[in-house]
Amino acid sequence: MDCQAQVLIKGPEGKWLLVESASGRLLVPASRLRESEDFFAAAQRCLLEDVGVSAEIKGISKIVHTSHRKCPKMTVVFVADEAPGSHILGAPQCKTKWCTEEEIKAFSNFVLDQHDSKLVLEAYEHVLPLSLLESQAEGGEKRRRESGSMGLDRSALRQERPLEDQLLEQAGYKKYELEQISVEFCSRCGSSDGEMDKATFAALMNQLGYPERQCDDCFRAFVNVSKSSPNLSLWGLQLGLCTMDPLTPHGDICAQFRCQYIFEFYNVSGTGRLSYPELRRMYVDICEAKGVSVVDQAQLEKRAQENWRVFESPDGILLSAFLTLVGQLKFRGTSVLFRLNHSPIRREPPLPGPQPSSPSSSSMNGGRLKKPPRSGLEVIKDEGDDGEDQMDTGDPVGLKKPAGGARTLQKASSVGSIPPSAMCEEGDEDPLGGSIGFGAREYSIATHFVRVHRSGVVADVMTLWDLAGTEAVSGSTLESILSHSSKPGFDRLPSINAFDKKSKSKEMLSGLRYFEHTLKDDGRGCAKAAFSWGAVDMASVARCFIDLCLKAIDVFASEPRLLEMASPVYVLGDIHGNFRDLSCFEKVLWRMGPVLTPAKFLFLGDYVDRGKHGFEVVAYLLAQKLLTPSKFMLIRGNHEIRVVQESFSYKRECVEKFGEQLGMEVWEATNKVFDVLPLAAVIDKKIFCVHGGIPHPDLCEGLISSINDIPTNLPTPMESNLLAWEVMWNDPIRQDDIDASIEEQLAQNDGFVDNFARGTAHMFSAEALNEFLKKNDLSHVIRAHEMKAAGFQIQQHGRLLTVFSSSLYCGASNEAACVLVDNLKIRTIRLDTT
Repeated sequence: MDCQAQVLIKGPEGKWLLVESASGRLLVPASRLRESEDFFAAAQRCLLEDVGVSAEIKGISKIVHTSHRKCPKMTVVFVADEAPGSHILGAPQCKTKWCTEEEIKAFSNFVLDQHDSKLVLEAYEHVLPLSLLESQAEGGEKRRRESGSMGLDRSALRQERPLEDQLLEQAGYKKYELEQISVEFCSRCGSSDGEMDKATFAALMNQLGYPERQCDDCFRAFVNVSKSSPNLSLWGLQLGLCTMDPLTPHGDICAQFRCQYIFEFYNVSGTGRLSYPELRRMYVDICEAKGVSVVDQAQLEKRAQENWRVFESPDGILLSAFLTLVGQLKFRGTSVLFRLNHSPIRREPPLPGPQPSSPSSSSMNGGRLKKPPRSGLEVIKDEGDDGEDQMDTGDPVGLKKPAGGARTLQKASSVGSIPPSAMCEEGDEDPLGGSIGFGAREYSIATHFVRVHRSGVVADVMTLWDLAGTEAVSGSTLESILSHSSKPGFDRLPSINAFDKKSKSKEMLSGLRYFEHTLKDDGRGCAKAAFSWGAVDMASVARCFIDLCLKAIDVFASEPRLLEMASPVYVLGDIHGNFRDLSCFEKVLWRMGPVLTPAKFLFLGDYVDRGKHGFEVVAYLLAQKLLTPSKFMLIRGNHEIRVVQESFSYKRECVEKFGEQLGMEVWEATNKVFDVLPLAAVIDKKIFCVHGGIPHPDLCEGLISSINDIPTNLPTPMESNLLAWEVMWNDPIRQDDIDASIEEQLAQNDGFVDNFARGTAHMFSAEALNEFLKKNDLSHVIRAHEMKAAGFQIQQHGRLLTVFSSSLYCGASNEAACVLVDNLKIRTIRLDTT
C-alpha cells in the first residue's frame, strides 16, 4: 500500500506554504511513509526535512483511501500552524512558496491529491484531534497496514470518495475491464510495478489506431495528470485510457478529468497556461472531429479569436479558467477531443447461461467477450477472413475520427445485440406515417436535450453526452445507445444541426430576427424600424441567401413531385411576401422550432409577389427547410414562375434591395429553387394538397400518381408540362357562375370548363371533384390560390377546403388561416394578426 502524509501549513500572515515540483506544479507538502514510520512521524519529517519550517501540527483534516487498485493508496491530510517568528531550518529539500488564498484560487497548476484549492482554504473548519491516531503498539502498524485502517478512526473523519473511483464507475471500468489493461501493461513492461516509457506507450497507442504524431502529447497528458513522471505507471495508463474511451461520458466527474487531460495535451509549452496558438489548435481539432470544413483561413482565424476572447486571459488560459468556462458551456466541443476511435477494452461479459445468438462473430456476445482476451488490448479478427488480421474501417461506435484525423485500426468490440436497422436515424420516418406496425420500425431516444424559457423560446441545447454522468443519463444508457447506434456516436447529429448557431441557416434566421424587431436609438445610430434591415450589409445577406439556395436545390430535387406525408400536419396557403403573418404563425405553431414540434408543416405555394417581403419569406422557409428537411415541406404555386414575377413585384423587390446586378443574382437563385419544387402532396393517403386544383382527367387519366412523372426541373411549366400548369392554376367553379351555357360545357367536358377568370387552365365542378376523389381513394382536397375573407372557405359539399395565409391582402380586410390535419379531423385555425 502506498501511504502518504500531507501537511497543510498556514503562516501567521494567512499565507499557505506550497511545494513547487520540477514541472512547475504547486503541491501540498507531502511525504511517503518509511519502514516502521507512522503518519504523524512522516508529517513531522515533511516539516523539518522537506520544507524546513517549524510548525505545530494541530490536527487532521481528512483521510483519503483508494482501495480498488492492486496497490491501494492511503493519504492522511494534517493541518499545521507555522510558529510565529519561525525560520527555515537549514536547507529544505524542496523548493517552497508562500501563497495567499487569492493566489491559490487563481492557480491552474495547483494540486492537492484528488482535491481542489477550496478544500485547502476550508481545512481549518474540519480539524479533528490527533488522538484519533492509534498508539504505536507493538505490531499495530503491521496490522493497520494490512487492514488499510492505518490507525485512524475512519468513522470520525470526513472521508471523501476518491474521484478516480467515481470516474471509473461512471465510465463502466470495473475489475474485468481494468484487468485487460493490466495484462497488456505487464506484457510490455514486465510487471504491474514497472513503468512504461514513451516509446512503449507510442507502440501501444499505434496498435489502438492513435495517430503517431500525437503520441508525445498524449503521453505527456497521461503522465502529468496521473503524476507518475517521468514514465507511466499502470494506474496512469488505466486512468488515461478510461478518459479516452468513446463510451466514457463527458459530464460530471468524467468531464473534469477529461478536461484536465485535454488541457495537458494541448499545453505543449508546459507553462500551465494555454497560449493562443495552443487554443487555436484545439479549436481546429474540434472542427475536424465534427466534420466542419476549415477552408477559409480568415474565417477560421476569426472564430478562433472569438473563442480566445471568451476566456478573457491575454496572458494565457489557466486550467481553472478552462474548466470553469467549459463547465458553463461558454467553450464547447471538448467532448469530441482526446478520444480513441473505439473502446480499448471489452466490456464485462454477461452472466453465465444460454445467450441469444448474434449476427456478429462468434467471439462476441451482445458486444462482450465470454472470457477475457489473452493479451489485453488485442486486434480482433473478422470471422470468415483469410486468416490475416482484417482491420475494420467502419465506425460503428464512438468517434468518426479522433481529433488528429486518423482512424483506429481496431475493430469495435461494442457491437450491440440489437441490429443497426432497428435503430431509426433522427429525421427518418415512414412517409405515410400513422399506422406503422411495431415490426416495421422501433423508437429510439433522441440525441439532444433542450431547455426552454417560459415564453416558449429555446434557451439551450445539449447533446446526450453533455448530460452523461449526471442523474439525467445513466452510464448503461449511454453505453447502450452508443453501442447500438449505426451512426458514430460523436458525429455531428442531424438533430443537433437544427440548433447549430454557426450554420448558414441559423445565420439567416438570426438575421431575420433582427429584421423583424424594432431597435430604439441608443445614441450610436443603431435605431431601425420593425421589418427593415437598417444598416445591415445587404451584400452579405445576399451571399448567405444564395448559398442557402444552392443547398436547397439539391434537397428539393431529391424529393418526389408528389409528397407523401403523415399527420399531424399544419397546412398553410398563400403567404405572398407577408413576413409579418409568417412570423405570427411561427410564434403560434412552432415557437420552439420545427424539431421540437410534433407536427409537420406543408406550404402550398405563392411565397412571393404582392407583399413587400417576398425575399424574407423565401429566406426563412429555405433556412427552416435545410435545418429540418423532413418537417418543412414546400410545394410550388403559380407565382413561383419567372414570367409571373416579372408581371408582379418580386423581381423588382430583389433589385431594390440588392441593386441591379446582385438583385438579379438573388432573383435567379430564388427561381432555380422554385424550378425544382414538388407540385402536390397527399396526407395519410387520403387528403390531396395542391396550390391550384385538381387536373383535367385528359392529362393524367385522373390519377394523382401521374404527378410523379413530371420532370424535376421545370423552368417553364406552361410550355413543358400542362399537368404541372393545371395543378398550379386550376380553380373550383362557384355555383353563382354556373348558368345554362356553363352547365352544358361542364356536362360535355367531365365537369371542367375554361378558367375565364384567369384566362388560363380550367375550373372544375363538385361532380368532377367527387370523381377525382373516388378514382384516387381520397376523401378531401386542400388547396390555396384564392383569397378568402375568413382566411378559408369550405366548398363543394364539404370535400374541398381553400386556405389563405396572408391577411390584409392587397389592402383588403381578410384574415389569415391555416389547417390542422390530425386525428381524422381537418380543423381550420384563424390567425388574429391585429
